[in-house]
Amino acid sequence: MAIDKYKNCLIIFLEDKPYREIINGIKLSPNVDESVIHDKNPSGGWKKTFNELESNLKLLNSRETMFALLLIDFDHQFQQRKDKFDILLLEQPCKDRVFILGIDAKQSEDLKHTLHITNNEKIGRMLVENCPDKMAEAWENKHLLCNNTEISRMRNIGVFDWLFLSEKLIN
Repeated sequence: MAIDKYKNCLIIFLEDKPYREIINGIKLSPNVDESVIHDKNPSGGWKKTFNELESNLKLLNSRETMFALLLIDFDHQFQQRKDKFDILLLEQPCKDRVFILGIDAKQSEDLKHTLHITNNEKIGRMLVENCPDKMAEAWENKHLLCNNTEISRMRNIGVFDWLFLSEKLIN
């Protein structure tokens, strides 16, 4: 699917295949406008995901309607990874349109064990089931709590306004 440069879109850089499955679940949710989501192929590691973002900064800076999201494992090093992310974007015009979310565990599999769900697509659907009005309880999980500030930032900048369908359109 081609990206419309005049319409808001979210480019998602994925660390690995489990994040692709989570995004697939999100895109299948009836309250999500999947047409504005463009997920890239998994990079194969958080450093490679950062490198992929870095190689796309010129494009992100040139299109004010393009937003980006990195999905990575924080490996119990959330603050260190967040600091690297912030430094990477420090002087970039697009910095307010780029976000980072992830699981603060060694593997995304840890989230499945904690939530007692064996399917990543189900996790994706569950994470956005009440959006944009209310956040799912799963976000209060110890592996996901680190994301609250970025989620608030996404909401405050207006991403939720175009990422999620209004209740009128769903029914």
